Amino acid sequence: MTTDRSKNRAGFSAAWGVFLAAVIFLTILGPGMAGRAWAAKDRFVLEYNDSQIRSHRGEPATLFLKKALRDQYPWVDVEDLELRRVVLIAKSRQGRGEAQLRVGHRMTDMYQVDGGSGRFRDRRDSFDRIHFSNPSYDSNGPWQIDMLGNFVVNKVVLEVNNRQHRQRMPPRPYR
Repeated sequence: MTTDRSKNRAGFSAAWGVFLAAVIFLTILGPGMAGRAWAAKDRFVLEYNDSQIRSHRGEPATLFLKKALRDQYPWVDVEDLELRRVVLIAKSRQGRGEAQLRVGHRMTDMYQVDGGSGRFRDRRDSFDRIHFSNPSYDSNGPWQIDMLGNFVVNKVVLEVNNRQHRQRMPPRPYR
């Protein structure tokens, strides 16, 4: 026969075990998950409306992404954003155009942008999608795409984390 005292000990030790397991779980996985869980991930689409852009005498043409972001989204504070990825939706005249992302003083490799003389015309499905990851450990300095060749640029998609949202903590539950 068990006494009330032994039942209380068993219940207490089970509750204590669950509590310790939760603390260990949050200690191990919490720091890595906290940044991901509370960072606001945003996507901004910069419209270039099939603008024709070409480099001149070996000098690249440049898309200034921060300026375009300020122009098209004037309420967004660009200094609070941390660039994660950029998607360039464009095509080049003979498929020989090259593009690279520059963030601050760091650059990605040059990527070839697909295209052809027939594809350079008005077909909506002929745009190539070039995915760039941020080459810099931070997002300070200019964000720009340097392009060598003759391009039609449809849009640029910026995937960012909002640093301002990351600093906020969730409200504490009432007890």
